[in-house]
Amino acid sequence: MDIQLESSSFTDKPSLFELFAQDELTDLLQPAVKYLLSILATRYPRYLIRLVNHHEEFYALVMLVVESHYLRSQNASFTESFYGLKRRNRPAFELTQSAPFLDKHHQSFDKLTRGQIYGSLAFQVGVPYLRAKSKELYDIWGGNEPSELFRDQEQSEREQSYKTLFKKVYPYANLALEATFLSYNLRYMFNSTPFYRPWLQWLNVDIRRQTLSDVLQASKSAQHKSLLRKIPSLLLSSLKTALPVTLFILKFLQWWYSNQSPRLQREEAKKANKTRMPPPAKLTKHPESTVPDDKLKFGLDPLSGDPLENPTLLPTGYVYSFKSVFDYVDKHHCCPVTLKPVKITQLRKVLL
Repeated sequence: MDIQLESSSFTDKPSLFELFAQDELTDLLQPAVKYLLSILATRYPRYLIRLVNHHEEFYALVMLVVESHYLRSQNASFTESFYGLKRRNRPAFELTQSAPFLDKHHQSFDKLTRGQIYGSLAFQVGVPYLRAKSKELYDIWGGNEPSELFRDQEQSEREQSYKTLFKKVYPYANLALEATFLSYNLRYMFNSTPFYRPWLQWLNVDIRRQTLSDVLQASKSAQHKSLLRKIPSLLLSSLKTALPVTLFILKFLQWWYSNQSPRLQREEAKKANKTRMPPPAKLTKHPESTVPDDKLKFGLDPLSGDPLENPTLLPTGYVYSFKSVFDYVDKHHCCPVTLKPVKITQLRKVLL
């Protein structure tokens, strides 16, 4: 996402579709990381199988480190920084026109406070984790009540009541949360509120587009750090480029080694051509056959030499008219051309 370099006629406020895009990227990160871990776990199960089994906790811990770095260094979450957005300590009033000296004066006040950073971490990492765990528990407990035969005897009635209460409350709580999101989205789209999420309003934080001054300020603050402190920051900052490239390479390799890959399709075609059975050899005319060679032509009955009527196929591969070949086989019990044994029941009519 390109950074807005000038504050002319364009507003710093991002559109709702930009916010949806970064939210969608956030939702895609967790299954992508889980898929990557599952692929690596097949190669190194001794070290990674526990991470796969506790993926939600591992992902939340990793995102806590990543989001903390981006919120402190760029005033934005990881996906917001990827799309050129930032979080801002919302001021009491908005500037109506470009004023460089006012922008510089208010730039320090736009920076997130420590409480806003901690609150953003809690809602950015904690809420998705709690929603994922709640959905997982609902999928496990959401079935019908187990019968007395299969019910765990060690579970107390209190635990059962908690599970029953959770199964009843979770759908309504999730519906209420989604309805709240929809309400804020509609109000944000019609400029009724500067916040598209309720916790942003609680923290007094709004989302804006990054400007050139924001990038310069972030680069200046990074220059004052020592080399040892720069290395973790550089590694975390490189995620914006490394993660999409890694996911692209992973999906490409998955496609390349899948059954839909043209490489495997070519190899399968070569194997099929090598193992394909050749057609059976044509049975030639027997030397003692009374059928003349000039009657062995396409579309003619070898016995009469007339055009085929009710074409009938013999197991030897030759086609005759039904009446003539029926009489011949009934009398001689063999093929007129090859003299191979043939029964009446082996005659097959050919439908043209």
